[in-house]
Amino acid sequence: MRWGLVLLIFGILTVSCKMEPKTTIVKPQKFDKKEYAVQLKKERDNLNQPKKFNSKNAKSKTDTLKTSTSQPIEFTEKTDTIRLKIVYGKAKMDTVKLPRQKLIFLIDSDTASKIKLKITAQDSAANVRISQIVDSKDNSDGPFGHEIEFPVREKGIQKIIVSENQMQGDPWGGRITLEVKLGW
Repeated sequence: MRWGLVLLIFGILTVSCKMEPKTTIVKPQKFDKKEYAVQLKKERDNLNQPKKFNSKNAKSKTDTLKTSTSQPIEFTEKTDTIRLKIVYGKAKMDTVKLPRQKLIFLIDSDTASKIKLKITAQDSAANVRISQIVDSKDNSDGPFGHEIEFPVREKGIQKIIVSENQMQGDPWGGRITLEVKLGW
């Protein structure tokens, strides 16, 4: 019985070793550097040349939209989204805020149980605050002041929205610093 098993394994191994591999084997080819450089220059020159437009085969299209005579709309509120990179449970970001601009900072709090936030402005009388904190399930809380320690209810990406207090005064713009510390 044992000898039969040994002969069977030996036969399978000898047959499988003599089989051709299914993957094709590519043999090395000569590579002409000069010819390759010429080919690259031709391709680059073709990209720089404008494409020719054949006017005989072109169909004329009429604009179905009516032109607007009203003034263009100017958006007064601008929003920027900044992703913070957390290193050793901390992050610090220096940025500039324009008047009426909302800054949204994205923080990944997958393991933290609390977040400590502190916003400082270059001007001590700056009208800026942490307006809202939105968790990964779109539950929001706020408004807050300049500094807060906030418990994390839902793990994932937290959105920290920084803007002006609209009830307090005029729109403010200037340099701000946001400091983040994760707690466990």
